Amino acid sequence: MTLTRLSEESLQFILFGGKGGVGKTTMAAATALELSKEKKVLIFTTDPAPSLTDIFGQPVGDRPTPIIGVNNLFAMEINSKKVMQEFKEKYAKDILDILQQGTPLSNKETEEMFSLDIPGVDELMGLMKIAEFMVSADYQSYIVDTAPTGHTLRLLTMSDLLDNWIKFLASLRWKYHAIARAFGGAKRIEKADQLLLEMKRGVKKVKALLQSPERTEFVAVTIPEKMAMSETEDLVKSLENMRLASRHIIINNIIPAELPSSVEQWDHRGGVVRPPVERPFLTSALSWKQTLDFNQMRRRTQEKYVQEIKEEFSTHNITEVLLQPTEIQGVGSLQKLGAYLFSS
Repeated sequence: MTLTRLSEESLQFILFGGKGGVGKTTMAAATALELSKEKKVLIFTTDPAPSLTDIFGQPVGDRPTPIIGVNNLFAMEINSKKVMQEFKEKYAKDILDILQQGTPLSNKETEEMFSLDIPGVDELMGLMKIAEFMVSADYQSYIVDTAPTGHTLRLLTMSDLLDNWIKFLASLRWKYHAIARAFGGAKRIEKADQLLLEMKRGVKKVKALLQSPERTEFVAVTIPEKMAMSETEDLVKSLENMRLASRHIIINNIIPAELPSSVEQWDHRGGVVRPPVERPFLTSALSWKQTLDFNQMRRRTQEKYVQEIKEEFSTHNITEVLLQPTEIQGVGSLQKLGAYLFSS
């Protein structure tokens, strides 16, 4: 089955996730190229080790960067820590006001508290940055290349943690206003109050976006190996518990069922003589027959895991991608992969 459902007009937000090294960035980039034929697309990553620069073969910064040679496609590598730092610089005084006016802590103590890193909040700020782009409506489709599974799940649950943090600050603010009213009259809406309202709205928008099956889809990417498959099962079930739509699974790097019967056939595939260094599955230590036998064994093992994932997630759209003889990098090879992923 293919990814044609990702072309639906109502779908705006597509996340690719899975275990590290399974090909998330490759699949996300190929999908972005395919969708850019009909839509204006922004692809970005929340991975602390971004790789969009490598996959597209051109520099990608923390601002939307047009992909050379492609219409309607822009890429961005979000630096979540930088976004968090910008947030602190912009709102530090307002948050410190809330802490200092709502607690018996000294100014020095509240400043030390504010300077502490809350695990995962910088990542959520990156996700809120994405939500800001969506509000601007500059693009029709937004594709996210996420970090490895554990990091991604933490990111997706951070909206609840931040929501609780905002509620805590709001309770401090309420106490402050209660005291102020007792001694000074009517309540005044101050900048700190406005900040809490804006943050509350931001978190609400992120949660609504993630939990909208019409607007959001999470594509799980895996490979036919035991650990990767097990992690994929946990990921998909976690997404279901969080009420995030996840109806697509890509199984990458499947060894072809039919391998050439000789080195010469492999080197002359497609009518082009290829240098020996490009021969996959072959090392100087193994004969060609031994190599074929080895890969047939690997293929049988892979088939078992592929069948397991199909049975476990029978209602999902399963897309199988063969192991490629050369690395997929650059617009040309990504476009070919995209055409395959969306072929009807």
